[in-house]
Amino acid sequence: MRTIRIGVGGPNRPCNLPNEATPDGTDWEMWNGPSPARAYNHQLCPNNIHTHFPIFREFREYANGMIGDMGAHHFDIAQWALNMDTSAPTEIHPPATGDTGLRFVYANGVEMFHGGSVDCRFEGTEGRVIEAGRGYFRSTPAEIAQTPLAVGDFHLPNVGNSHKQNWLDCIRSRNRPVADVEIGARTAQVCQLANIAYQLRRMLRWDPVREEFVDNAEANRLRSRENRTPWDRI
Repeated sequence: MRTIRIGVGGPNRPCNLPNEATPDGTDWEMWNGPSPARAYNHQLCPNNIHTHFPIFREFREYANGMIGDMGAHHFDIAQWALNMDTSAPTEIHPPATGDTGLRFVYANGVEMFHGGSVDCRFEGTEGRVIEAGRGYFRSTPAEIAQTPLAVGDFHLPNVGNSHKQNWLDCIRSRNRPVADVEIGARTAQVCQLANIAYQLRRMLRWDPVREEFVDNAEANRLRSRENRTPWDRI
């Protein structure tokens, strides 16, 4: 493995939506929750029934942008492929401008880029390519993806399409689920590292064992935030 490219949307950004009157029947204070106080906007919290994704997920005050939305699925595949489910990149290099092009570096030298035209693209030292995404798995040359796994190759447990059932089965058996909580936490961590680096616009070094930035107090403060009252007491 040499390079991975993850094709998901951009990082989160500060909310700049205009203030609107809160409609009747909307508990805006509760919806806004621990996030910084601000006025209502229908793009954050649509009134009544809607058939679209509200864009609160784009804003730093509420969510983690599309990096933390779809990225939670696609960076997860990369971490798994690298056998890094319990670790993370050690360097994060953001571009000087723009919302794509950030580069992660793992301790083993593999580089992972945020950006691209496919969900997950794996590039090998021999020029071979594997692309994986929702609804496709393909390769160049094509026979890589067409070759069945041998008996001795790594196979995921066959849990079908039910993560819920796998979780319940593991409660009884005391085995770890195929998508264990630590795996999800580490994937979310990768998304957060990208958002922080895009926000600060400088190279950051990360210690996956201590789960903190190396010699960077400003970046470490961004790992969390203070909730507003009364959520600060929870």
